[in-house]
Amino acid sequence: MKLDSDTAIVGAGPYGLSIAAHLRAAKRSFQLIGTPMESWRTFMPEGMVLKSEPFASNLWDPGRRYTLRRYFGEKGLSYQAVGKPLSLALFLQYAEWFRRQATPESHDAKVVHVEREGRGFSLLLSDGIRLTARRVVLATGHMAFRVLPPELAQLPEPLVVHSSRLGDVRAYARRNVVVIGAGQSALETAALLHEAGAHVRVLVRQNRIWWNPPSKPRSLPSRLLEPDAGVASGWRSVAISELPRVFRWYFPAHKRHWYVARSFGPSGAWWLRSRVDDRIPLEPGSQVQRADAVNGKVRLTVRGPNGVAEFDTDHVIAATGFKVNIDRLDYLEPPLRQSIEREAAGIPALDGRFETSIPGLFIVGVASSPVFGPIMRFMYGAKHVAPVLARRLRSAA
Repeated sequence: MKLDSDTAIVGAGPYGLSIAAHLRAAKRSFQLIGTPMESWRTFMPEGMVLKSEPFASNLWDPGRRYTLRRYFGEKGLSYQAVGKPLSLALFLQYAEWFRRQATPESHDAKVVHVEREGRGFSLLLSDGIRLTARRVVLATGHMAFRVLPPELAQLPEPLVVHSSRLGDVRAYARRNVVVIGAGQSALETAALLHEAGAHVRVLVRQNRIWWNPPSKPRSLPSRLLEPDAGVASGWRSVAISELPRVFRWYFPAHKRHWYVARSFGPSGAWWLRSRVDDRIPLEPGSQVQRADAVNGKVRLTVRGPNGVAEFDTDHVIAATGFKVNIDRLDYLEPPLRQSIEREAAGIPALDGRFETSIPGLFIVGVASSPVFGPIMRFMYGAKHVAPVLARRLRSAA
């Protein structure tokens, strides 16, 4: 079976759904491919709470008719823009409501191969369907870019699991688990595992844990001095959150890459602290030097403040982040992938409308963050991407 479309959106997460909502409103021909919110539903643990504030946890349609605030209103829930953490379960209910209201049904399959065909592209899907499209938008999220330290990378799941693939924490009950990392993913993973009955310890390479200050509704003068923004509060955060295309235009590539790699570093949400402090052993200044599979467990060699220690654990959860490298998008045919111009190793060169050097091929979301800034690591960035792409694709019709 063969389908044809003007545009194929690969990925049905926050970026894919937001772009689809804009193209649908513009009456453009397109196909949305993927399971809606798949990585959020499949791999994020039950009981998780979003770190982003409710006002920054929207999906984006052009008329702003399907906001989180409106969803809360329709369900009779109390909405508060800041200072009221949003659970994953409630967010996924909102995302499904948004999808039903604002986007067409997605084609529930994975893209396994993309290649150039004539003036467009050919896409092979996991269900055997082949789709041709004049343009392709890659909105496949962060999963391809997860990083495991070399000391852990040779060990198989479930001995070592990246935190983005954690899944059901109840599977770890009564097991010994080491969590590696100092950011929200590591700390919330540790809390959820502990609350599920696992025996948890957290290894932190840096010398301390950073906790975000409490968030709460503030007076107008306070918000003028330090306004709330998509990634944090303050005028610098406002610029990062609201002006990603200026960020790309103003700074040379090497400065953008440096800033994105070092800004908004590991920290824990204020509401999580009481679930971690004095409940879970935290070991700052600790770094894994070696990891081996021994009798169905992981034997870790760790250098800490008091020297080198060796111990066994049932599982290691590596909350060790992500690094953009488009060479890991293995569904792209190698000649196509290799012909994409780069700003640096693994980082695509994108124009101001998210188009690669290959006409008609667009990259959005976390893969565009070294170009457009840290906001593209968060769902809030879809606010900017969706209207830009809708205008670009409409002008190219």
